[in-house]
Amino acid sequence: MNKKHPGVKALYDFINAFNTVQKTNIISKLHFPHYVHSDGNEPVVYEDGEIFWKTIQVQFKKMINEENWHFSTLDKCDIITVTEKSLQCFVEFNRRDKNKKSYGTAKGIWIATFKNNSWGLQIRSMIPVSGTISSLAGTKMNELK
Repeated sequence: MNKKHPGVKALYDFINAFNTVQKTNIISKLHFPHYVHSDGNEPVVYEDGEIFWKTIQVQFKKMINEENWHFSTLDKCDIITVTEKSLQCFVEFNRRDKNKKSYGTAKGIWIATFKNNSWGLQIRSMIPVSGTISSLAGTKMNELK
């Protein structure tokens, strides 16, 4: 992992922003349209931050109320390919409770892009590999309500 690459830093910045559960923090770390996919679901495209925020709120509610989620950690971020304006990484993250114990792990591919003079997370594809994960990016949030 090369945490010094600005594309990799953008991925860690996203997970840190995600943990704040604050709209502006999270959306500022993404590029739009934002593409997501999770195990067994059709890919979803969020055209802008407002649409993304409406659906991610449902995921936060589910994680907090059903999983006792407190925060997530990006525990692996290995560069697959990097170019001047794109970076693909194999990632592994853990959802953690208030005691910092992992209760669910997912792996996948995240792609950061360099647009509008900054790096941001633009594509995520994740598959749960252990523990309990109620929903991931790409889960049909209208079915979770």
